Amino acid sequence: MCGAFVYVHPEEYSCRLADGFRWRAVISDLIDQRPDLHSRFNIRPTQDVVVVFNGSGGPVAKPMRWGLIPNWSKNEKMSRNTFNARDDRVAESAIWSYPLKHKRGIVLANGFFEWKKVGDTKQAMYITAKEGEVFQFAALYDSWINKRGENIDSCAIVTTSSNVLMSSIHDRMPVILDSQSLPVWLEPAITEPDRLQSLLIPASEELLRAHPVSAEVNSYKNDSSNLITPISIEKFQCSDRQLRMFDH
Repeated sequence: MCGAFVYVHPEEYSCRLADGFRWRAVISDLIDQRPDLHSRFNIRPTQDVVVVFNGSGGPVAKPMRWGLIPNWSKNEKMSRNTFNARDDRVAESAIWSYPLKHKRGIVLANGFFEWKKVGDTKQAMYITAKEGEVFQFAALYDSWINKRGENIDSCAIVTTSSNVLMSSIHDRMPVILDSQSLPVWLEPAITEPDRLQSLLIPASEELLRAHPVSAEVNSYKNDSSNLITPISIEKFQCSDRQLRMFDH
């Protein structure tokens, strides 16, 4: 699963996420309108996140509530968590099947948190890209109208099975799209579930790194760059392969 992540908007972005998908201007325009979305180090469900999708005239960036409310829902509160969508259920689920065909986007992130079981406790881990790239999480979104006639845009991050690195921390991870899969995922004309599900695979462990972080991240009230600073753990019980995961 993915229940907390980080997004920091840099002053300068490269102009492209992938060939043919220009997005710098729409992201910067959104941040100018919503400065609260600029730098956040502990983003949690129900908060607004930055979502980019392909509109009729090109890329569109919108703030959306993290936790999808399907357009047919009778109320805002769902009976189950909808901030993550499992890759193996998106085609058949009543909640996910419509967005999979018609409402696909990406959530931008610098990294995400997961909690690794260590003895009787859980250690918070921060997973990010080795080369500092921005992650492009596969996302589904929808629009719902409440009883006051207000439109609520909301989204979910798609998850898949863990790669080798992540499997020592958790059995699920966000789907991270690369430059080949991104244009397909964002192409509105593509609606075949099988083709779309084929993109929902674990990213290579060679692209990621992970390190333990302070327990301060456990509280949604904390939000600062200190939350992603590596910490030392004197008695961390793990294999040599897992120890190499924490090298900086």
